[in-house]
Amino acid sequence: MTTTTADFVPYEYLTLQVDRELEPLYRDTYHSFGWAVEGYGTTVPKVSTVTLKLKRDRRIHNRRPVLEQQRVAEQALATIASLEHSKQTAPVIAALTTGIIGSAFLAGSVFAITANLWLLGIPLGLIGLVGWVVGYFLHGRVKASQTAKVNPLIDREYETIYAAGEQASQLLAA
Repeated sequence: MTTTTADFVPYEYLTLQVDRELEPLYRDTYHSFGWAVEGYGTTVPKVSTVTLKLKRDRRIHNRRPVLEQQRVAEQALATIASLEHSKQTAPVIAALTTGIIGSAFLAGSVFAITANLWLLGIPLGLIGLVGWVVGYFLHGRVKASQTAKVNPLIDREYETIYAAGEQASQLLAA
C-alpha cells in the first residue's frame, strides 16, 4: 500500500512541562495556535507538574505571524507562572524570616538561662515565642497583600494571551 504525497502531513511536535493548576490554560492557549494535545501525563519527581505532548501540521497558513503571536502568548504564560509562584514565595519568606528571628531570640534565652541570667532569659524567650506566632499570622497577611498586588498583573497577561490567540485563530482560518 503506497501513500500519495497529498496524504502526507508533516507534523511538528512540542513537549511542555507545566504547573498542574495552569494546565487547562496551556491547553486552550496552544489549541488557538493550531496545536493538538497528543499525550498527557505527570512526571514522578514533581507531582505538581504535568507533561503535555502537542503536535500540529507544519504547513499551517500564515506560519510566521502565527509563530510571532505564539511567542507573545508563551511570554505571557511564563509571566503568569512566575506571578502565581510569587503568591506563594513572598509569604513563605516573610514567615520563615520572622520564625528564624524568633528562634534566635529563643536560643539567646536558652544561653542566658544556662548562664543563670533569668531576668534576661525570660524576656528573650517571650520575644522568641512572639516571633513564632507573628510569623504564622504574617504569612496570611503577606499572602493576601501579594495576591491583591499580583492579580491585576495576571489579569493583564490573560488579556495578552486571549488577544494573541484570537489573532492566531484568525490567521489560521484565512
